[in-house]
Amino acid sequence: MRHTLNIARQLVRGRAAAPTRFPHARLSAAAGPGLSATPDKPAPVFSDSLKRYMTRHLLDDIDLLVCDMAGTTVEEGGLVYQVLRQSMNDDGLNVSEPDMHPWHGAKKEAVIAHFAKDHTPPHELEDRISKIGDIFLSKIDGAYFGDDSPIEPIDPSLKAFIGNLQAAGCQVAFDTGYPPEIQAGLIKKLRFESVVDAYISSYQVSQGRPYPYMIFNLMEKCNVLDVRRVAKAGDSARDIEEGRNAGCGLVIGVLSGADSAEELMEAGADIVIPMITDLPIPPPKIKRRKSYRIDLS
Repeated sequence: MRHTLNIARQLVRGRAAAPTRFPHARLSAAAGPGLSATPDKPAPVFSDSLKRYMTRHLLDDIDLLVCDMAGTTVEEGGLVYQVLRQSMNDDGLNVSEPDMHPWHGAKKEAVIAHFAKDHTPPHELEDRISKIGDIFLSKIDGAYFGDDSPIEPIDPSLKAFIGNLQAAGCQVAFDTGYPPEIQAGLIKKLRFESVVDAYISSYQVSQGRPYPYMIFNLMEKCNVLDVRRVAKAGDSARDIEEGRNAGCGLVIGVLSGADSAEELMEAGADIVIPMITDLPIPPPKIKRRKSYRIDLS
């Protein structure tokens, strides 16, 4: 996979600012030899078939793909950020959309605390965070699970894509900054219960993104030994930082949600693609019997 990833990087460097998205690779503008883009020397253009060919082995050495939910596997139109901002403003804060952008992927309590701390006496801060959090949960429950909810899988082919990965020997798990009850509700609503191998909320570990603990927990649930055989995919810089901090063998940015290709690359993505379903399906893995020394210490 490392060789394939290096080829993919060389293939597409210099195209991060280009308006045209292509199916299987779009990486940083730090150009390699002979591939840099300058005002008098445009970046090279490659056919879609060549891009697919050069990135076809990306997941060959991956046993577990950990995907974010909102903006990566769940299409919700940014509702979670809109509702959280509205909940804070309803309680007297003045939070703009640009103010919210750096907080994509964070736990709601951390976001509320950041914006409320300068406008709330210290002894009242915890209660205010809890109050705004309750407003948010009430609003998001209606927005996500009401009769006119716009929630749907990020791509109609997502379930088939996950099934094809699993058939090839790659497990798929979800992690999220949603509270557990919201995550479980979405998984039930979208009928993912029998589709994904595992899922976890940041509320079920000591620290959410960019800390790597959700990934480590999912590795345990899925019985994956080596973090280098784990890929992390997400639409926010915090997703990318989570994957980097965990030591994942592959960290993937997607352009179907919050952040731009430039922001995802700056955070440390190995590759940026338009949508999670643009990843290639690897060939079936050869199952090898694993034997470990028994630890009697």
